[in-house]
Amino acid sequence: MTLQAITYAGRTAATASPRRFFLADHIDQRAPEDPERTFVILMCCCARDILTGHLPGPYSDSAARAYAAAALIPTEVLERPAPAGDRRLAHGLGVPLAELHAARADHAARAHTR
Repeated sequence: MTLQAITYAGRTAATASPRRFFLADHIDQRAPEDPERTFVILMCCCARDILTGHLPGPYSDSAARAYAAAALIPTEVLERPAPAGDRRLAHGLGVPLAELHAARADHAARAHTR
């Protein structure tokens, strides 16, 4: 069985195989609706898609973060100026605030190079 380690916020957060994933205790013990837990699970989905050949590899945590952000943050949100209530927006989207900021920065960088 092939396992892919998933690192989030500087710590191993999970491992993924082509058929299942295993969350590290510090992620698994979070509430089901916790944004970081959801984000890590989506990173596991990215690893699964690479391991099964549905996405090109190799796996990287940065690609998995982009995959998770794309699943949670509508492009329309990234195209608009950041509202004063970014914390509320992140909460409403169910995404960690730091990931909303990172997605905005990535989107702006891609728009700038076009």
